[in-house]
Amino acid sequence: MNLKRSKFLTKIQYLRKISKEKVRRQNVARFAVELNDVLHEKHGIIQISDLDQCRITSTHQIDPDKDVVEEEKPIDIDGNGLIQLNNVCFHLKCTPQKPPHKEEGPTISSVKASICVSNSRYHVISRAAKQIGYKVVREDKLWNVIWMDSVPGVEVYKSMKRFQQINHFPGMMEICRKDLLSRNLNRMLKLFPTDYKIFPKSWIFPADYGEAMNFALSHKPRTFIIKPDCGAQGRGIWLTNDLKNVNPIERMICQTYITRPLLIDGYKFDLRIYTLITSVDPLRIFVYNEGLARFATNKYVEPCADNSTDLFMHLTNYSVNRRSTQYELCDDDDCGSKRNFSAINSWLLRNNHSVEIFWNNIDDIIIKTVLTAWPMLKHNYHACFPSHDKIQGCFEILGFDVLVDSKLKPFILEVNSSPSFHTHEEVDKQVKRALIRDTLTLIGTVLADKKKIIREDRKRVKQRLLKKRHENETARGATALVEKKPPENTGCPLSMLAQQIAWEESHLGNFRRIMPPQDTDRVNYYCKFYALENQSSIYAETMASKKREEDAKKLRHKLEEKRQKELDKLSNMERMKMKREDRRRKTVMLSRTAKERQRLNRFKIEAQWKPGFISDAEERLRDTWMSMRTEMLRTMKIVPYVYCVLYKSGNLTRTDILNYPDLYKSLEHGIDVLSDPQYMLD
Repeated sequence: MNLKRSKFLTKIQYLRKISKEKVRRQNVARFAVELNDVLHEKHGIIQISDLDQCRITSTHQIDPDKDVVEEEKPIDIDGNGLIQLNNVCFHLKCTPQKPPHKEEGPTISSVKASICVSNSRYHVISRAAKQIGYKVVREDKLWNVIWMDSVPGVEVYKSMKRFQQINHFPGMMEICRKDLLSRNLNRMLKLFPTDYKIFPKSWIFPADYGEAMNFALSHKPRTFIIKPDCGAQGRGIWLTNDLKNVNPIERMICQTYITRPLLIDGYKFDLRIYTLITSVDPLRIFVYNEGLARFATNKYVEPCADNSTDLFMHLTNYSVNRRSTQYELCDDDDCGSKRNFSAINSWLLRNNHSVEIFWNNIDDIIIKTVLTAWPMLKHNYHACFPSHDKIQGCFEILGFDVLVDSKLKPFILEVNSSPSFHTHEEVDKQVKRALIRDTLTLIGTVLADKKKIIREDRKRVKQRLLKKRHENETARGATALVEKKPPENTGCPLSMLAQQIAWEESHLGNFRRIMPPQDTDRVNYYCKFYALENQSSIYAETMASKKREEDAKKLRHKLEEKRQKELDKLSNMERMKMKREDRRRKTVMLSRTAKERQRLNRFKIEAQWKPGFISDAEERLRDTWMSMRTEMLRTMKIVPYVYCVLYKSGNLTRTDILNYPDLYKSLEHGIDVLSDPQYMLD
């Protein structure tokens, strides 16, 4: 059967043609109505952007029901600029069209820059990169930028080409691990006691356990917050009033708890400030003007024995508070458990606080925190990138967690080398998408000519293999940069560095530069932290620190012996209880990888179990007892009774609400579900 000549196909084509013609007539009629509404009457003015568009076609005589559309007739304009359309006189004013503004310099699309996001789990990065012109490629391609969630090894830095960039600096763990950050800040505090009071008093256990005990005995009772030395997302954090409850063997960080934080609507909060470092030699730091304020979900009360275990009150981590039933999702800026900095600035203005001074103080503690690790960052960068002479080989977005006390004084809590870029809420999308776009624009990838650098590197390798030298002095001078390997610690040449600085200053986006500062007085103030004698004195205390660790080790052994003697005196039940508490605390502090490994091992053991034989009589007996149990629960209303108790105590979870929606609605309306016979739930 030939379908091309069938009546069915002919009918379909005819109906399709009629449908297209009807849609076209409707579009033409709608355009005529819109044109009639836009044009003003006699004394109105019509702005036309091009001088060639001074002839307008009349489409007034159109009937949508007719099959044929009248031919469009041009309307001439008289000398006074008057035209007649639809029996109405209009005045026409033509304005010349301005040429579009062309951006000077190369663009991301013109240089065909590419980015590799294979080692990142955040989809927002690839989407933002595509929006500004990047091409997403695999890791085995010659990418310009690679974005990784975890810190790479040294071999990744060593294998990078001169036109490639990575989103991590080698050695940034000096401020991104809690124990290393505490150590560096304490060292700078000894050198500059008045300038570095920017963090809560901290000790590293077990080395500083003796110092912390002496501090606790010599001061009035204080609350301490205990954190794992390399944890994240609020895992393993707890509060205590007595350091004797802390196991002196475990590696952890102890800090004095800030009991009077700044509260908004009665809730404690901290600030996640996104900081971009584009260079360490010279040091250039940018802070994003937007960020996230993360609120606790229970109203704050000063810590005591009753509420010290309430993590929803004392911790502001999103990963902790999102599990609370009080977590609030809100599209408005001035509400919700997660807000942007615009809402914080509005609150400061409403309460007569200076927004400029507030953010200047925060910029100050960010600069001082980075300066504690600046010598290591500079040394590690030049060791890993000795030949990067076109652009900087690294950039990094750091997430600074800052807590503000009731006197508006900011304190550094921790620094995140890989802040989360999940966009679960609308405020996340508004902040993080723009942050990634502005970052990928600011880093100056377009300043490096990929093809030219590849040709130069190939030529240099060829010359090394063949040991061939140019006889022409002019040609030898032109290729001197390629033939000669730059010495260590030279960095980018001055001309290329000037180009990068000019690019960054002209492509700031929503960033603000805080280092080097705009004010010359602040430049002179930070110069004392760069002084060589100060930097050398930081690491001149190695012998003293070793001596302190030896003393702490002796003290720790004494405490362990004392603890063992106390355990021997206890009964078996008390001893098992203490061991169970220690085991539970260690389980909480385990990383996600360790917990997953334990779970897989448990599954392997369970897979080897062989169930015993169950007879039919035993199975029938079990079904009978289960039916009796279900009937007893239904008649005695056990489920409504437990549900009412949880509802009154405020411990209902989202799962409970979703599983029993009718019961929850009845309790919300004040109905006594225990006396109502319809609530005999199964």
